[in-house]
Amino acid sequence: GINAEYGKQWYQRRVRGPFLNMNSALCLCLLLGVAFTDVTVRTTTEGWYKYSGTSDTITITIYGSSNDISFTLGNSFPSDQTVEMTYETDVHIGKVHCIDLETDGDDWWWPRTVVIDFEEGSPTYFYNTANQTLSTNDRDAAPMMWMCKQGSQKCSLSAETASQKHSGTSNLVMMSTIYGTKGATMTGIFDNQEIDDFNLGEVSSFEFFGMKSIGYVRCIAIRALAGTDAWLFTTMNVTCGVSTKTFSNTESTWLSVDPNDDAETYLKLC
Repeated sequence: GINAEYGKQWYQRRVRGPFLNMNSALCLCLLLGVAFTDVTVRTTTEGWYKYSGTSDTITITIYGSSNDISFTLGNSFPSDQTVEMTYETDVHIGKVHCIDLETDGDDWWWPRTVVIDFEEGSPTYFYNTANQTLSTNDRDAAPMMWMCKQGSQKCSLSAETASQKHSGTSNLVMMSTIYGTKGATMTGIFDNQEIDDFNLGEVSSFEFFGMKSIGYVRCIAIRALAGTDAWLFTTMNVTCGVSTKTFSNTESTWLSVDPNDDAETYLKLC
């Protein structure tokens, strides 16, 4: 009848047709030798501010040695959480060098770390070393931010918090620059998710991948970025590659962003 004929036409047009087209395209790709690659992106949002996350749409552009690709990461990046998404592409990117992140709205976002991982090869790490934030309508933010790969070395830091009263902190955001005989490299934020760091008299350890090869470790500079607390440590052990050096806070300098804490926002030890 009419309904059966209509249903048959609908099936041919809406179901079978696209299915055949999809298979034809797949066969063509196989004949042409087109290879698809999964790109996995893990984005971690800073958690100190309650509103560090965003529900605006974020787009990423990955810049490689052969090609660049852009795609939407999503629109849900909660504070102090890591979000993972996978994108399939037939574009050969080559070695990843840099990325940019762009927002489409004014909901302020503070990304901490971005990790790019292909099906084959080692992950590429990007740290928000410039402490940038994203928004289309904020004087302290920008609608786009740029991050580049530093290297492929691992740096480890272990800091012992002093045992005197109030030395510990759970409310201070810090990162560092490590100086060596062949240059300098910048870490991400000192924080282990779901772990209580910087307790009184305890050692807190952090690992940063994708650091620049700096030769022998010579100095470290620590920056306090945000928070309402102060921190005092006694020693900090730094290892980059095969080089290790221990730094002592001989002047007992406190770190804080509050000028009333009789502390410093920046401390360099050599």
